[in-house]
Order: sequence, then C-alpha cells, then structure tokens
Amino acid sequence: MEGGMRWAVIADIHGNLEALERVEAYLKEHQLERVMCLGDSISYGANPNECLAWVFRHCECHVLGNHEAALVHESLRWDFGGWARVALDWTAERMDPGLMARLRELPYSQIHELMTMAHGTIDRPEAFEYLTEGEAVIKSFSALKTFAGFVAHTHIPGWFSEKKSQGGGYLDEGKIRLAKEDRYLLNPGSVGQPRDYDPRLSFAVFDSEELTFEIVRLPYDNEKAAKKIRSEGLPRTLADRLL
Repeated sequence: MEGGMRWAVIADIHGNLEALERVEAYLKEHQLERVMCLGDSISYGANPNECLAWVFRHCECHVLGNHEAALVHESLRWDFGGWARVALDWTAERMDPGLMARLRELPYSQIHELMTMAHGTIDRPEAFEYLTEGEAVIKSFSALKTFAGFVAHTHIPGWFSEKKSQGGGYLDEGKIRLAKEDRYLLNPGSVGQPRDYDPRLSFAVFDSEELTFEIVRLPYDNEKAAKKIRSEGLPRTLADRLL
C-alpha cells in the first residue's frame, strides 16, 4: 500500500476542548503526526473556536460536517430542532469570522492516497445520511474508489467489510487487522459527544502499512466540559450526555 503511515482519525469533537486536549496529549505521546478530521468540530460544546482552530492547525485532511454546513449555509439550519438548534445558533453568534471563511472552503468529501473521507455516507456526502447498516452501506461501497472509506456522524465507532470476510459492526475498543484484498468503511466514533453509553472519548488510529484500524478510548475531564456547557446557558442535555 502507498503512503504507509499511521493516521489519527478524529471526528465529532463538537466544541469539547477538554476531550480534544486529551487526544492531543495521546498523539504527542505516541508520535502520531498525521491527522484527518471527518467534520463537526463545533456546536454542542463550549469551545467551538478553540477546537476548530486546532483542527485547522493540525489536520492534513479535513471534510465538512453537517453542523458546520449549517453554519455556512443558513438554509440548512431548518434541519435542526430543539436543543440542537439552540446550540447551533449559540455557536453561530460566537464563531470567529476567519474560521467561518475557512469552513466555507472545506469539501464534503476528500480522497487522499488509499483513503476516502466523508462525514456521512460515501455516495452522497452532502446529504449527511447515517451510515449504519443495509442500503446505506451497500451504496457507500458502490461509490468507494479506494481501499478504505472513513465516515463519522453516528458518534459510534464501527466498521464494515465489503466482502464480509471479517464481519463488521460496532467496535468498542481495540485493534482489528484489515485484509489487503478487501475494502472497508471505518468509523472512529466521537471525540466530544460519544453516543454508545461510554463516556470516554473515541477516535481511531489507521496504519496504512500494517493495515490495522484501532479504536482508542480515553477518559478525560468530562465534568469540566459539562460544567462549561451549563455555565454558558446551553441546554443541560448537552452537558448530561457527557457524563
């Protein structure tokens, strides 16, 4: 495989600076220098500007998430309701203009070496559909032109094998070995808002030389992150989901 290298795969940070700083410490400790971000660094959490600025500084590859798309295209905000819309409007009022300008330049999907990246599905990245099972998986594999497709949006780590030689589905933690003759859809989970009933942050390490995909789960100061959300007057649900 070309471009043999370990990649950190991060997604759905959602303004959670405490979680992101824990990821950064891990990257330094393990000498992970190449980073891709699958979108949604903002909204929900109390530090959207800090998180997005970090991503622009450190990520070699970066695609647009649905919350970010709604920031730069106001007509998309009608797709958000309840506390999600409250958080999005709160974020929009506080976003740095320079970061907003850079968001407008992000693609919905990106191909780099043997990897395709999108926030939702591979076949319709601009629609921000959830890639969980069935038809969405089949269509994404049909559209995939590379060895691996990296997706996010569900906030749940997982993987799918095109040949189903190794199964697939939810991957809580740990490393799997990928077959060179197969193709994969890989989800790192969420750094800032995990939704698999595990409060630890989630991201992945992809080794394109050894052909491995590892889900990393780390504890962080989620109490501090939750307290900041509450102190900013954001919906308490967003804080409670971190705990």
